[in-house]
Amino acid sequence: MVSEAEVERLRREADTIMTRIHEVEATLEEARHEAGDHWEDGELEVTLETPGGEPIDVTLDLDADAASNAQSRYERAKELDAELERKRSVVGRLAALPADPVAYLLCYHLDAVEGNYPRSMAGHLDAERSHVVDCCAAMETAGILERVESGTVKQRRVKAKQADEVRQHHTYYRLSRQGDHLLRFLGDREGKANVLRHLPDGLTIARRLSRGGPDYPRMTADELDMEFEYVRHCYRALRRVGLVTTYEGSTIEASERKLKPKAETHRKHTYYVTTPVAEQLLRELDG
Repeated sequence: MVSEAEVERLRREADTIMTRIHEVEATLEEARHEAGDHWEDGELEVTLETPGGEPIDVTLDLDADAASNAQSRYERAKELDAELERKRSVVGRLAALPADPVAYLLCYHLDAVEGNYPRSMAGHLDAERSHVVDCCAAMETAGILERVESGTVKQRRVKAKQADEVRQHHTYYRLSRQGDHLLRFLGDREGKANVLRHLPDGLTIARRLSRGGPDYPRMTADELDMEFEYVRHCYRALRRVGLVTTYEGSTIEASERKLKPKAETHRKHTYYVTTPVAEQLLRELDG
């Protein structure tokens, strides 16, 4: 869990290492010439004195010098601080939802089928089962999902099942009242604006499409150095929310696509473009 305490701890450790940089270098050099448990995981635990004179336990990377050990902490603290700022900017109704595109897709899937279990949902969403299990657990804790009572699941209540009724052998989930309200919020303009703040890289992808024209997940992942599966789910989540849509033309003219300019591009992939509401929201955010 990202917290201000974690950010402060990282910065305090980094400041301490820089303040005691010669001591840290000497300790690392000595450890590299001695046998010990630190060779098993490449980490060395030491106790240093903070600039304020208090003792602090620090785990050092044995393969990095003192400055690099400090710099990695400064960079991580900066990343976590940005994450905290992003969370603070989200309007309350989205704060409870995991900042994960699969969590968005689960909400829309369960709204359509009214109830399902993680393995089946993973198949429907083409996602890792363990990932879906973790998302469901987090969303249940947040009150967005609730478990379907044990016993027989009626087909009329769980549309993902084709039989008239099935004996419940899995943990079934459905949207709670809070989850229903969250989906209605996502249908509003305010909800869509907050998705761009809440979903990691959602704003980056929307801006890329707005400025560069039609694009497809594989190219986005390669050029932004992101995981393809994550980017693919981001595109799908943004599409369900109404911020991007699929490009319907058979060819893409050079004037439409600034990302890969050529006379025209014949579609071999599913290309996406921003919707008018996304374009308006981006203008407001950038303004």
